[in-house]
Amino acid sequence: SLGLIKFPYDIFNLDYNKISQLDGWGKQSVENLKKSIKKSEKVSLDKFIFSLGIRHIGQENAKLLSEFLRKKENFFRLKNQNYIQELINIDGMGDTQINSLKIFFNEKVNLDVILNLSKSLNIQNFKEKNSTGKLKDQVFMFTGKLNNISRAEAKSLIENNGGKIVSNVNNKLDYLVIGDKPTNKKVDLAKKK
Repeated sequence: SLGLIKFPYDIFNLDYNKISQLDGWGKQSVENLKKSIKKSEKVSLDKFIFSLGIRHIGQENAKLLSEFLRKKENFFRLKNQNYIQELINIDGMGDTQINSLKIFFNEKVNLDVILNLSKSLNIQNFKEKNSTGKLKDQVFMFTGKLNNISRAEAKSLIENNGGKIVSNVNNKLDYLVIGDKPTNKKVDLAKKK
């Protein structure tokens, strides 16, 4: 091991001269590596949160967090334990996720990593989804397992066509998509409404 990358942020401060002297690394390979890294410097807030690999914070939870927090500065404020507690107001965010975030932000090494990454990356604030499209003004919710598509893909399709996703049955809900083993409480409530 050459010790070029010890922490995630080291990838943005590589010594390209050193790399060009390695076996199998020609001028073109080094240029391609440089370009790829440059391209990855621009990242959405939800992708940044997801990429940190925080336990219980998958793609969906990273999206929920970015929508609630809006700005990267607010994400960094989570090192304040009281501020983390406010996340309980997010639909779909529970004690498991909140405790996991508390543990993550309690580790000094994690704080150093996100601080240094934020200096190297161009983290984009949350942007509202497409508000035009075939599903404009339509509100969807999912319950149960989908068979031929993942929940994340289905949600993405809806959002990319102007639709909105909610986590709770309410009066604004237009469609409840029911998969295998749904939550009966949600189905009954939707039927009532």
